[in-house]
Amino acid sequence: MIARREWSYFVVMALAAVTYGCQGEQGETGIDDAADPTASEAETSADSEGAEPAEVTDEAILSAGGYQPEAPGAVRAGSVDLEPNDASATAQQAPLGVTTNLSITKGDEDWYRVVVPARTIARVGIEMNHAAGDLDLVAYDAQGNLLGSRNGAEYPYTWRGQETNTEFYGFYSEDGSSVYYVRVLGHAGATNTYNLHVNHYSYVDGQTCTGSGFSLADCEGRGSGGSGLIPFPFPDPSDSVVGDGYDFASYSNYRFARRELVMLVRHALAETRKAFPGTKPLSLIDICQMDGVTPGYDIGDPRHPQSTHDQGGNIDIAYFQTDGSNDAEIVCNDGANHADGYCTAAAAQKHIVDLPRQAFFMAKLFASPRTRVIGTDTVLAPLLRQTAQALAALPAGDRRKISQSELGSFSSRLAYGSGWPYHHHHIHLSLQWLPQGSSARGGESTPLSAPAPFHSIQAPGESVDSLDMAWPPRP
Repeated sequence: MIARREWSYFVVMALAAVTYGCQGEQGETGIDDAADPTASEAETSADSEGAEPAEVTDEAILSAGGYQPEAPGAVRAGSVDLEPNDASATAQQAPLGVTTNLSITKGDEDWYRVVVPARTIARVGIEMNHAAGDLDLVAYDAQGNLLGSRNGAEYPYTWRGQETNTEFYGFYSEDGSSVYYVRVLGHAGATNTYNLHVNHYSYVDGQTCTGSGFSLADCEGRGSGGSGLIPFPFPDPSDSVVGDGYDFASYSNYRFARRELVMLVRHALAETRKAFPGTKPLSLIDICQMDGVTPGYDIGDPRHPQSTHDQGGNIDIAYFQTDGSNDAEIVCNDGANHADGYCTAAAAQKHIVDLPRQAFFMAKLFASPRTRVIGTDTVLAPLLRQTAQALAALPAGDRRKISQSELGSFSSRLAYGSGWPYHHHHIHLSLQWLPQGSSARGGESTPLSAPAPFHSIQAPGESVDSLDMAWPPRP
């Protein structure tokens, strides 16, 4: 739940952006920052210095014409054929495509039934003029259990700082038997009109995206205004691959990803659960906005330095923890206040990271040639490398054994050091950046091929002290 996890994350990343610029998340090169602490800024400034975030509104994204590349369905007006739908028992089938001019009146709410075809991710969302009335979209499973809201696995919620003109979710079904429900209602009695969007995207789990039959363009999520990105779906407990292996500690509008990133993370989690029976769900944090831009630019209050989460190929993921909570929180356990964004040396003995699970999971992320770098805390990095060596030394046949190639990545693609503050809270997985000339950020004619340099960062918005959040949840 964001009430416990996301508040911690928001404060961590706000401090990173304002105080340090979270240099590692935007300037990492795939080479150990501990060995070459100046490489990040020098190598990326030539590519992207001076690039500014595109000013792209939700309305522009949804009306650009390229936002529903697969199974677009029809555009229809009115809600006569969708009523009555004021309760889950009378929920109407959510039509494929765009249904316009729907409305929430005083005391009203609308329920829709979402049936997801086999090997498909359904993107379901609402579009509205938020200034005219704050509408919420809430997701439930077939049994009526709450899956989540914009604010995580809770509803109702009071924090309204991330509200925009759209709310979207992803739903997945492996065999086509999964049914979900979405509920549209006004916050605090708000009324408004809205459009309902339902789109289908082909998806299949696998070790590699192109190896599973998708084109490189589909894997990389290419398309103007983020149109090639898909929402990271809610886990489907009935699927045979990852089951309920993850949850979200991020706002729903920051969960859009490349197809290859979704596949890689789910595959690595599935392998980890096989190797370590009893593994509890792991929290997934920020990816990027629906338009392919780093989270927070949609409300003018960036949660990360400019471009660090662009293109849907970057994600923050919580550490596996010894108590099994596996959520988005500081894992040092060293008694420090962590104002500088790092664990202290004491964390080497006191941290709460489940090192074998964590190293194995990262090894499976490293197994992909598409992985550019994984960033971690500077105190934890040597411990993870040592653990990876122990896993590689296990006898053949042990499910926890990792390959020599995977082990080698802990030297060549593990990033940490002075350029990586605030990774005492999460790891940062970054896939290869899109080449020049491919579409990455909505509205840009020449998209970024690497993150923006440290000195170009500005993070407008509220100060951290103005937010009603617990900090930190664990000393």
